[in-house]
Amino acid sequence: MNKHNKEESKNRFLSGNWYPVPETSTDNLKVIGELPKELCGLFLRNGPNPKEPINHENYHPFFGEGMIHGLRIENGKALWYKNKYVTSPFGFGPNTHVMPHEQKIYALVEGGTAPVIIDSEMNFLEEEPFPRSSSKRFTAHPKIDSDTGEMHGISYDFEEYLKGISRVHHVVIDRNGKQVRDLAIELPSKPMVHDCAITKNYVLIFDLPVTFNLGRRDKDNDLIGSDYPVIWDEKHVARVGLQSRINEQITWVDVNPGFLFHIVNSYEDSQGNVILDFCRYEKLFEINNPLPMGYKPFLTRWKIDPIKKTCTEEMLDDRPMEFSRVHPYLDGKENRFGYLLNDGNLNNYFKHDFQTGNTSVHAIGEDKQAAEPVFVPKKDANSEDDGFIVGFVYDKNTDLSEFYVLDAQNFSSYPLARVQLPQRVPFGFHGSWINLD
Repeated sequence: MNKHNKEESKNRFLSGNWYPVPETSTDNLKVIGELPKELCGLFLRNGPNPKEPINHENYHPFFGEGMIHGLRIENGKALWYKNKYVTSPFGFGPNTHVMPHEQKIYALVEGGTAPVIIDSEMNFLEEEPFPRSSSKRFTAHPKIDSDTGEMHGISYDFEEYLKGISRVHHVVIDRNGKQVRDLAIELPSKPMVHDCAITKNYVLIFDLPVTFNLGRRDKDNDLIGSDYPVIWDEKHVARVGLQSRINEQITWVDVNPGFLFHIVNSYEDSQGNVILDFCRYEKLFEINNPLPMGYKPFLTRWKIDPIKKTCTEEMLDDRPMEFSRVHPYLDGKENRFGYLLNDGNLNNYFKHDFQTGNTSVHAIGEDKQAAEPVFVPKKDANSEDDGFIVGFVYDKNTDLSEFYVLDAQNFSSYPLARVQLPQRVPFGFHGSWINLD
């Protein structure tokens, strides 16, 4: 590909399975086991795949060009696999997430960059993501209310941050793809807001100590030059905003300092408390350790009282885990199960039962590394966990990847099916299953 290869690079994010792959397409893939006949659709996963020439010294995956990996399944067969760079008429191709909303599929990234619309053949469409919107800004992790069809996002706009404007936006897209809200929420600084959460009455805003200071800080917390845009700010008060979904009222609640990339779910209990389950980091992006490593994320619950403006914290599992998912129709509603990936070796899937407190484990293998587990409910499901866990798994021995299908109710059992892919799927971020029948 060039003088560098995945073994030679000194950048950990360009070594091994981080290294980019070329675009390719393959039909009629080999299946080990049996694909469930009711899986009829498309699995899409987004992630960074930098184009040549690559700055090996300074590259970070947050800034790599987006690449979508797709697998089409129908009638027990893996019809095709293809991967394509995300192309966008609005500039940078989103590299973080891909998810459906009503009749459209969106490639997403945070920071104010516009989503890109994709069709079921993985063509990138040059059309406005949200027609007649006041701004193209959006987020990598919107949440969809399955009752209303609304898609909610908390977005910061990096262009506003560069202009010294400290605020985020509550953006709402209705079931017809029309933007019906773009509420500006003023903040004292410029936080990195990667994820958001919804409940029946609120959307949650995470104003936490990882901030865009457009430079790093010295031991006295004064700015020093840096090409890395975020830093852990010890002086930043950690808090969560409960923004009303129907008016401009917001309630701020102080929380223990920490950071989160991803939540499992959120909802309101019978007493009106907001319950938030998420993967909590004690710290990230410190001045002497600016990359997102060093501290491990643990499954944690916050119980927020909107009246008393208090928050209690409970660690739910002492094993580090990340890339959390839940039943796709339960965003903002009480759930029993969450699905996660172990942080570090990436060779265990977790299924946490929030009712019993037990965590089941699916061991993938010492020489394999998995990506985010995605839950696909059966169409005639008789319980919350009646469905499948799907995702890409990288085999270090073969230097190839497979697509795994697990029975979510028999979580620890051997996969129902493994689809052999023609090449590696590099480590990436997030994806979704799209039903096509």
